[in-house]
Amino acid sequence: MKLERMLSIIIYLLQHNKVKAQELADRFEVSVRTIYRDIEALSQAGIPISTCQGADGGISIMEGYKLDRNLLTGDEVNRIIAGLKGLYSISGDVKIRLLIDKLNSVANASDYVAAGNEIMIDLSPWNRNDQLGSRIQEIKKAIQERKVIEFSYFSNGELTQRQVEPCVIVFKEANWYLYAYCLLRQDFRLFRLGRMNELKVTDTRFEPRAFSIDRVNWDADGGQHAPIVALFDKSMVYALNDIFGVDSYETTPDGRLKVTFHMRIDGWLYGFLLGFGDKVEVLEPAELRDRIKQMAESICRIYD
Repeated sequence: MKLERMLSIIIYLLQHNKVKAQELADRFEVSVRTIYRDIEALSQAGIPISTCQGADGGISIMEGYKLDRNLLTGDEVNRIIAGLKGLYSISGDVKIRLLIDKLNSVANASDYVAAGNEIMIDLSPWNRNDQLGSRIQEIKKAIQERKVIEFSYFSNGELTQRQVEPCVIVFKEANWYLYAYCLLRQDFRLFRLGRMNELKVTDTRFEPRAFSIDRVNWDADGGQHAPIVALFDKSMVYALNDIFGVDSYETTPDGRLKVTFHMRIDGWLYGFLLGFGDKVEVLEPAELRDRIKQMAESICRIYD
């Protein structure tokens, strides 16, 4: 902890011309006396730190002093930081914040203004009361400690109790998942974090099973993705850009927008399509078209 704090002090001094001992004490939640002891130890280790007394005094590091920046180019540092900021946005992990600060110190200040504003990745939900971040941290710890976790899980219209050996947390297509060995199914499965309830890390330990993340079956917990063709009203163009991407459709002679995409045919897809109301018509596959028609007729009967 002391070594980590001392490194953090160096990084902080590199980013500020002169700081008061009290400011450092407040930042690192230690006493002023402890800060002075750290400064003395750093000076003895050869770090060019100076202290000045008086109203305008403070602690500073020799101008021009830099940590070794030969390992990475400025562009490489910028890209790493953009990714780390995304992880920090969802986890709030102070170790990630410290790593960002370390990388800040190896780049030129002029480079770093761009690094902070050029790209921003924020993986946190709009709902700040969401417990996703803490859940990710809890699962991450279980993976590191090789502990079985248990939770209730809703999938394909069924609520089941699961015990799993967690392997890796995955972010894919705007959602967080856990790839784990399911003791109920006796196979590897992909679990969406948003569908987990009553999550608990048990005291039961496990030996990791061999697996390759590059060979993950992304459909391991449901049916296969099917090609779907649908016509959308032209007023839905911005929604289509958001969901499927820009230029993901072709314009038909009657002005509607034809989209072909692959998705698992299940309750979620029915709700997704019905949410467009009369602004969408399913063309293929025929069984999906018939199912949407039946559900629409059932909705109409409710209001008759």
